[in-house]
Amino acid sequence: MNKYILAVDGGGTKTEAICADATGVVIGQAIAGPTNITTTSVGAASFNLIEAIRQAIENLPVDDENEFSVLVMGLAGLDSESEYEEAYKIFSESLHHYNIKKFILLNDSLIALENGSNNPNAVILISGTGSNCFGRNETGETAKTSGMDFLLTDQGSGYAIGRRVLREAVKSYDGRSDKSSLENLVANYFKISSISELKKEVYNPLLSKIEIANLAYLCSQAYTQGDRAATDIFEKTVNEIIIMVSAVVDKLNLNSKLFDCVFSGSIIMLPYMQEKVSWLLKEKYENLNLVLPVNNPVFGALKIALKELA
Repeated sequence: MNKYILAVDGGGTKTEAICADATGVVIGQAIAGPTNITTTSVGAASFNLIEAIRQAIENLPVDDENEFSVLVMGLAGLDSESEYEEAYKIFSESLHHYNIKKFILLNDSLIALENGSNNPNAVILISGTGSNCFGRNETGETAKTSGMDFLLTDQGSGYAIGRRVLREAVKSYDGRSDKSSLENLVANYFKISSISELKKEVYNPLLSKIEIANLAYLCSQAYTQGDRAATDIFEKTVNEIIIMVSAVVDKLNLNSKLFDCVFSGSIIMLPYMQEKVSWLLKEKYENLNLVLPVNNPVFGALKIALKELA
């Protein structure tokens, strides 16, 4: 019988899957659509998971005896026991036709932290489409902040930046603020002649969280042009991130201890954001060790899967 392992990172923007042999050698890797069931329909999330796995295992020999010893999946939006139970039931049923012996479902911050650090004292900052911070200490305690999705949290995220981009564009158009290059950037993005036409583009149909988060790159463009509104958006985003990380560090009593701080997500990897947040955190915590992972978070799920086999 051929035995393999599966690792999945299920996000709000995309889902990444890896198939590996029992020694951790990657055989297949694939990307599909989002699987966060808070912001994606159950049907779409299930389809995207199956599609990611299908592509990841397509190079395996066609053999009814293929067995997957363990599947470890990190899932965005998994922040309560009820959410865990719902997601586990949905995805277990979706995966029933695969010969999977053990299915482990975790919050995506856990696999991202595993990917970036082996230190028992460690914090993971995720700032991408959404945002959250999770940490652990040497006594086994854990703590988290944010992660309750865009209506309740997600400060310091691509969504929060994108939403402010839209509002600053309208304020510039109205004359409620100084003129901002975001006004023209937003109009050009939506292919409209004026911000007066923006309402229809935003509400009919209503822009999704992902679509709003995608507007964050307009803020980067405006920032490089020296735009005041864009600079203010980025400065406020940095402040929210520092608050988020500091709350976790305080809860775990890591202030005076050596600990890893892992960065993950497209927003924190923007040059300005990475530089500014790094500098402020190192100023605040002299024993902080900044980690910029080489691999994607899905490799954290792979590490956990391999530990299950040991």
